[in-house]
Amino acid sequence: MMKNLTKSQIEATSSQYLKEGRKQETWEISSVLIKQSGLVAEIVMTETYVSNTDVGGFHLTTFSSLEFLSQLMIVYAHEWAGLERKVREGWMVDSQIKCAGSIRSTVMEVNMDVHKIKKRGDNLYCHASFVITGTGDDGQFNASLKGFLS
Repeated sequence: MMKNLTKSQIEATSSQYLKEGRKQETWEISSVLIKQSGLVAEIVMTETYVSNTDVGGFHLTTFSSLEFLSQLMIVYAHEWAGLERKVREGWMVDSQIKCAGSIRSTVMEVNMDVHKIKKRGDNLYCHASFVITGTGDDGQFNASLKGFLS
C-alpha cells in the first residue's frame, strides 16, 4: 500500500518535542570528577519541555543525553591529553543508548568508564560507556560512544 500524506496529516501525527520542544531544553554540567579510567559528573536540566501527551511531566530523552555524554567525552579526552582548551573538533563515529527505565529527575549522575583511549598522530580516539541515573527515581540510561578529536 502506498499513500501520500498531506502536510496537515504529517503535522497531526508529528512530535511537538522533536519539532519545537527539543530546542527549548537546556542542560549544564555542574560537576566533574576525573577518575583513573573515567569520570563521574552531575548534569542539571536548566530548562525542560513537557509534552502535552506525557501525563508524567518531564522525562529525559536520548537526544539531550547524547549531547551531554558527548560533551563529557570531549572534556575527558582533553583532560587525558593535557589540553587546557578545546582546540580540536569532536566527531562521534558510533553511539548506542538504551533506556532501561525513564528518568524524570532534572538532576542526574553520569558514570563514564573509558574502555579505550589513545592518540593517533594528532587525533585522539575514545571509546567509553556511560550510565545515567536520576536522583530520586529508578530510571537509568546505558550508553556507549566512540569518537575522535581531530
